[in-house]
Amino acid sequence: MSRWNRPKVTETVRDDQRIWFISDLHLGDGTPSDAFFGKDRHLLALIRRVQREGGLLVINGDALDLQQAWSITRILRAHQELLAAMSSLARKGRLIYVVGNHDQDVSLYRDLLHFRVCDTLHVGDRMLVTHGHEHDPFIGSNLESSDVATRVHHLVERYLDTWLRFPLGEFYSVPNRLTIWLGHKLGLGTLALRAILDPLGIENFGEHVFVHLDYWARSNSGDPMCMLQPALRRLQDGPWRIMICGHSHLPGLVHHPFATDRRYVNLGSWTFASSHYARWDGEDLVVKDWITGRTYGDELYRPALTGALDEKDFWKWWSENYMGWLRFREGEERRGTFRGWESYVQDHQSFAQLPDPRHREPTPLPAPRPAASEALVIAQDTPEDLRAEPPQDVSAPAR
Repeated sequence: MSRWNRPKVTETVRDDQRIWFISDLHLGDGTPSDAFFGKDRHLLALIRRVQREGGLLVINGDALDLQQAWSITRILRAHQELLAAMSSLARKGRLIYVVGNHDQDVSLYRDLLHFRVCDTLHVGDRMLVTHGHEHDPFIGSNLESSDVATRVHHLVERYLDTWLRFPLGEFYSVPNRLTIWLGHKLGLGTLALRAILDPLGIENFGEHVFVHLDYWARSNSGDPMCMLQPALRRLQDGPWRIMICGHSHLPGLVHHPFATDRRYVNLGSWTFASSHYARWDGEDLVVKDWITGRTYGDELYRPALTGALDEKDFWKWWSENYMGWLRFREGEERRGTFRGWESYVQDHQSFAQLPDPRHREPTPLPAPRPAASEALVIAQDTPEDLRAEPPQDVSAPAR
């Protein structure tokens, strides 16, 4: 039986507790192609914060990037302290792991790291937590084949020493631009063949090519993985007031356009410059970036919410953006429509060299008092600046 066809597990937790949510860490082997970018100290600071306030940490999938690292040994060697902290939290019953599309071997989380693992998490009767890949029109129904494709993708990135990612404006490299240019030529060739084959009774030749090209265009324009509309339909039709997903790496908190008492939350990621999380205080949710303190609403989702993307296929996107000679308007003029989302950072060590993080959220309620032995461990492990009162939140700096 395929690892993907195992019986699915649903867990339930109380909603009258503090819960921190993170997703899509993509911890790799620590080399320049590891998209986590060495932010171990920052995530360790968040974990210590969860520990101090007696909260629950939910990791919503894709924590380990085996497709990039190829072995768990390489990941453990690169992120030993961070994974040890996660495992320690899990042994205390304060960490739950929701399976993502990169997590074909759940035994690594359950048996090696001692995580409590599930496919779907219910938080009281108000919140549904799911990784979100089931809303992706390609990956959701093709987990095994997408796993192979992802391994090949990471190999190409590793040996070309570049990033082949969306959005183009943030990852404006020559190989990335060339990939989209080649996709356009493939589309033109498919159109030419279709014109020949249609009169012979072979209809809709190469339809999958055009579907993939439209997927590229929509992912580039404000709806990564094309998962927003399927997620909103599920939220509208189901019993849940809040749906929490990851997968797209696009953080935000969106009120449903037709059911305003329901909210879609995406946890973003911890790849590249990002350090996104959501925090439930027992009453409400906030989505923020740990390093910068930026708070996210629906601003990054507005192009998709207005319906403007529904009228834009790949060919329209191409006509609006291509300027000739592998130059695209998104990169040349606007430097990306998602400025403030992910940063394309050339030096993967940049975030490893940042000073210790000082951002902490105000705590509206007193945390449960830890036992004396636990308090001693926390005090010893926590840098002095993290024990101090937090500064005021600041907006994300311009890059």
